[in-house]
Amino acid sequence: MVTREVRFVVLRGASNLFLGIAVGLLGYYGVTDFVTRMTQSSLRATVPSGLLAADVITSGPSLDFEGWAEQDEAYWKGLRNGEPFGRISAPEMGLDAIVLKGVSRADLKRGPGWITYTDLPGPTGNCGISGHRTTYGAPFRRLDRLSPGDTIEIQSPFRRYTYRVRRVFRVTPDRTEVVASTDAPTLTLTACDPPYSARLRLIVQSDLVEVRRVMTEKTRGVPE
Repeated sequence: MVTREVRFVVLRGASNLFLGIAVGLLGYYGVTDFVTRMTQSSLRATVPSGLLAADVITSGPSLDFEGWAEQDEAYWKGLRNGEPFGRISAPEMGLDAIVLKGVSRADLKRGPGWITYTDLPGPTGNCGISGHRTTYGAPFRRLDRLSPGDTIEIQSPFRRYTYRVRRVFRVTPDRTEVVASTDAPTLTLTACDPPYSARLRLIVQSDLVEVRRVMTEKTRGVPE
């Protein structure tokens, strides 16, 4: 027969175990978030100035691809894995982060990553970017807050690409066709779903609606 004292010891041990697990998890998430915040801060201090430019040149066509191959395409093709690819922002989900080239475990610990077998942002193609929803800063934590009509911006050292969300849906991890190349310029964001699980992938697909050259010291004198 189990005595009251034995039950008390068992319950107390179990509660201490669960408390230890909870504290350990909180500590783990806190440490990984801190590491990524510091990494992102360091990246911002070293990226080309155009990635952080706040203004764009509003004169000219709304889809300004003049010089794209010599500027953006050349920049992206010259990157090594793990180097800063661009900047992504989406106000509706509180996102503003430096994107790395690659989606290896090491890359995604530092920020969202461009899926290297997908297309570059440009006049055609489907650009795929993935990010964590938990741990390591969780840049895509609020990806589920995006809705059709919301905007997402991708910035290179030379241009700001504005996409409008068209579709938000979920698929199983094997559905890699969601990042297959497209004729129309598309942006596809992916993350595990639900949070703390890799059972599904949350997909946000958007259409390119505007491309503007960013205003740097070299272009600030261009008339608008």
